[in-house]
Amino acid sequence: MEKGKLIKRKGAIYPGKSGVSNKFTKGGSRTIKPIPNLNFVKIERQVIQATEEVKKLRNFSFMMKMRKTILAADSADKGTHIDASIIGIQMKSKAVSSLVSKISSDLTSSAARVKLVRTVMQDKRDFPLSLYRNLIIQAALTIYLGDITPATLQIAGQTYRLYLEKIISTHKKGLLVVQSKQLKNVNLDVISVKDLIKMEEDEEREVDEKEALVIQEIKITLKLLEYTDSLDVDTRDSITMTMHLDELNDLSSKQRVNSLFAGSGSTESTKNKHMLIVRKTLAALEVIKRIPVLQPIGLKIIAKLQEIDSKLPLPYLIEARFHMQALRILTLRIVMKEFSARPTLTPTFNKAIVAYHKALKRASLSNPKLTDITVLAEFAQVSYYAYEQRKLLNLGNHGVLKILEMGKKAVDVLAPSNRIYLKHQKNILSALKNMKKVG
Repeated sequence: MEKGKLIKRKGAIYPGKSGVSNKFTKGGSRTIKPIPNLNFVKIERQVIQATEEVKKLRNFSFMMKMRKTILAADSADKGTHIDASIIGIQMKSKAVSSLVSKISSDLTSSAARVKLVRTVMQDKRDFPLSLYRNLIIQAALTIYLGDITPATLQIAGQTYRLYLEKIISTHKKGLLVVQSKQLKNVNLDVISVKDLIKMEEDEEREVDEKEALVIQEIKITLKLLEYTDSLDVDTRDSITMTMHLDELNDLSSKQRVNSLFAGSGSTESTKNKHMLIVRKTLAALEVIKRIPVLQPIGLKIIAKLQEIDSKLPLPYLIEARFHMQALRILTLRIVMKEFSARPTLTPTFNKAIVAYHKALKRASLSNPKLTDITVLAEFAQVSYYAYEQRKLLNLGNHGVLKILEMGKKAVDVLAPSNRIYLKHQKNILSALKNMKKVG
């Protein structure tokens, strides 16, 4: 095929706006707006809005619920997330219709939503990408409504991963159409997405704006998929007990004075019951942290733990880890030239540092226990990370110097008793020396 014809055909797959030149050279900047399919903040807002609506409707009569959900549907009759009718409209089947009816009669029924999500996931037909995005919302709703169970956490992770897989498969089809003539004697099914991207990038040509956006989105999605490789297995292994957010709320109201984690002022049986709730919560947070659309509810749960016992470092350490996980994804997006992530990069890191500092203030430096050692080690690591990535994070020299000084304080406690931290100590001392030269 002649090169000119190939370029023309590719332009037809991802056309720009009429009369506007939308060309990008390889390695050039990509987008300053969030990539629509990976805009998890927008999905979070939809989940939060649906959660609030469900809570409002919870105590309404059946007829009032029907009236409210009907009025909530838009003029195109797309249904709502509140009663899952949006899924019923997108996927016509008796099983789905029956489950949507059950949800309509009991909007807080997590069992029905879990079954609905699983029923749709088992259907191997091709559906629009929007259906899989709506499945994420249905799965997340169960957790935002307070049901944190092996089933709800598992479908939250599975729908997130499935959505990422569908983004890639959808774009792969488009790229295969482009390459089909050139690869007419090759079985296209065995060509990986990574190979397709390499073929696109190896060609010396300008690329259309939408085509560049597709390739960029695939690259980010492939990385996000890598982050979830063990998510399903980890969820099955670590989440074995059911809990509800009401348990944590009850604990908070009863334990405002007494220290829950230390167990003071409690009988042995009460202490064991409380510690069980906390252990279940901590296990759930480790899974929630890895699913972007669950970040807000995760931080809300962490705030409740901090309210229960504000004297210990653990709740603040967990908060810091949440912000660092968010930072990891933001950094990925910027490296992949999705610059819409840049404005939130520094604020997210600052939140992590504040949480780490609160944890450090509550850790024992004279006689550190296991949790204290973890806090000290992580703070030492993040302080050197701040130094290494100060330009990317847009950090001022004075701020980096202060973080390194606190990092030195932490690693100085660790190094005498464990040689593994001597290298960290040396790195932080070298960084401090360099930053003091800069001023």
